[in-house]
Amino acid sequence: MEQHIRLLDCTLRDGGHIVQGKFGESVIKNTIKSLVEAGVDIIEVGFLWDSVNDKDTARYYTIEDVKRILPEDRGHSHFSLMADFIDLEHLEPCDGTIEYIRLSFKRWRLDWGLKTARILMDKGYKVFINPVNNNVYSDKEYIEVLEKVNELHPYGFSIVDTFGVMRVNDLSHRYYLVENNLLPDITIGVHLHENLGLAYNLAQHVAQIANPTRNIVIDGSLLGMGRVPGNLCIEQIADYMNEQYGTSYALEPIYDAIDDYIAPIKAREPWGYAIPYALSAKYYLHRTYAEHLINKKRLKTKDIQRILSQVDPSEAETFNEEYIDKLYMEYMDVKYDDKADLKNLSDILAGYKNILVMAPGESLKTSADKIAAAKTADTCTIAVNFVPEAGADIIFLTNTKRYDSIKDKKGDSKLVITSNLMRDIESYDAAIAYNELVYFNDEYNDDSTLMLINLLVKLGVKELSFAGFDGRKNGKLNFVDNSLDGHQDNPERSQNTKRILDNVFADVKKTFITESEYK
Repeated sequence: MEQHIRLLDCTLRDGGHIVQGKFGESVIKNTIKSLVEAGVDIIEVGFLWDSVNDKDTARYYTIEDVKRILPEDRGHSHFSLMADFIDLEHLEPCDGTIEYIRLSFKRWRLDWGLKTARILMDKGYKVFINPVNNNVYSDKEYIEVLEKVNELHPYGFSIVDTFGVMRVNDLSHRYYLVENNLLPDITIGVHLHENLGLAYNLAQHVAQIANPTRNIVIDGSLLGMGRVPGNLCIEQIADYMNEQYGTSYALEPIYDAIDDYIAPIKAREPWGYAIPYALSAKYYLHRTYAEHLINKKRLKTKDIQRILSQVDPSEAETFNEEYIDKLYMEYMDVKYDDKADLKNLSDILAGYKNILVMAPGESLKTSADKIAAAKTADTCTIAVNFVPEAGADIIFLTNTKRYDSIKDKKGDSKLVITSNLMRDIESYDAAIAYNELVYFNDEYNDDSTLMLINLLVKLGVKELSFAGFDGRKNGKLNFVDNSLDGHQDNPERSQNTKRILDNVFADVKKTFITESEYK
């Protein structure tokens, strides 16, 4: 008789999202070998793909492709692949190499899932039906799916918490719905995500409430590796199963695999619990909404929370970049009549002959003498989103994440902010309408230095000097202070900035005191 609760490791499949499946052939083989030595019941070795991949990628077109990476000694482990909306009619009949194939699909592709499952079952595979985003189904809709699954009678059906939104009560409710409506000989799978930091807790809970006559498969991955924020850690649930259910998973091979193969990847491409992804779960949203806002590099967590709370439920299930960018722009564009502020700023600048714009590039450290020489008594220094060591006459702030680092260091500098910061900053010398600064002949760019140039040109400035406006050097951005790192390092964005400088501000006399790709 099969063990009542078994573990499936999906590191090479779900973890493949972190590295686009490109673990390297040696890592793929050694990871599988370690999991076999650990006695993991089912090892998912990657995705079935719609084309042939190279040997370093855990994606396969045929079963023959898979055989080269499996060890001779396979212990008691069985092997699985996952497929997501591809044609699998070409796949070889099951010869025991890959025993399980799991089909993942969104709800509008149920027909594909059922049709493909029948093709694979006819070929001899044990098929799991894995409808993603289980939370988007009403109870009635989920039962209708279960009825179709019963009619097909595959090997397994999985509860997939794609958005990582389930709490204990949610999992209980969904499990009992499946338990009471799924044929008793169909295995129930559970795939949990770490958005709320609850994966380990939920895995223990499902083990405790599971019907002892029902076969259960719980997914996990080494160190929780998977599309950010990640999955249940297989090392945790294996240890729990040993302690509570007397299983005999060997943890040392798992720890070795983590140390040797997975931890180095996590050091380069981190995953794990993060508040923005928890917020995406809080609002039952596709995780990419949080990720997209994180990548703006301009928002504090509270800003992300405010924007995510505005997403309409009709847009929650599938990521819509145009929609979330519209919400972002609406959030940033705090309506404000800045006429008086512009007049005040114009009066301040009228007392100076020259303007030196200081961006936070690394060249500030290497060209200190040149900068000091340029800062004459009749020069107004304006620093962008930071406070230089020698101070500045004006701090121009567009980024809410930078405020905490400058508020105690700005001294006598005047603070000019964009209107999106007015929600959270009470004391400032001038506020400027955000949307008036981010468009350049209808082209959008929220580079803070460009926004400042736009502002100064609107005030009639014809000549500008720059320091620290470095752009990319040796393929990346570098900053005068490491705490400023994390800015969007995007070659296309950099090219866009240069194009605007050359075209939109062609009539501005620009002097670069430090080295710059924009020179």
